[in-house]
Amino acid sequence: MTRSPLSEAYDLPGNLLRRCHQISVAIFLRKCEALKLTQLQYIILSALEEMGTSDQITLGGYTALDRNTVAVVVRKLEERGLVSRHRNPEDRRSMVVKLTQEGESLREAAEPAVEEVQQDILAPLAPDEQEVLLKLLQKLASDNNHLSRVPVRLNEN
Repeated sequence: MTRSPLSEAYDLPGNLLRRCHQISVAIFLRKCEALKLTQLQYIILSALEEMGTSDQITLGGYTALDRNTVAVVVRKLEERGLVSRHRNPEDRRSMVVKLTQEGESLREAAEPAVEEVQQDILAPLAPDEQEVLLKLLQKLASDNNHLSRVPVRLNEN
């Protein structure tokens, strides 16, 4: 029996990863709706809490987000008082972003919901399958990082 082009496309690894990403975003938005927080906002808040005050380009390197996406996410966080930003006195072309106390508090408040998101994403899998999937996803992300349009770069400065 010959498979159709669409049924073959459904099974492509890239398509399956895209679908899983869509599902992940939907679960995250549902669980964090009360906090009005997106996955990208959460990763930016987490990076700032861990890495400290950072310029937007370096922040993009920490989070594997392009400069335009970082600028949009940071602007929305700033509008909510979760981060502050100002021109870098050493390089007037760049913006420096700092986590506010409100931002740190929101990130901490989101931890239980974010943990639930991870559990919901992995719920269809047995515990040993979850462990294998996470290891394989980490390997794919790490070993293919150099192929990304926006690779993770943790050792900037």
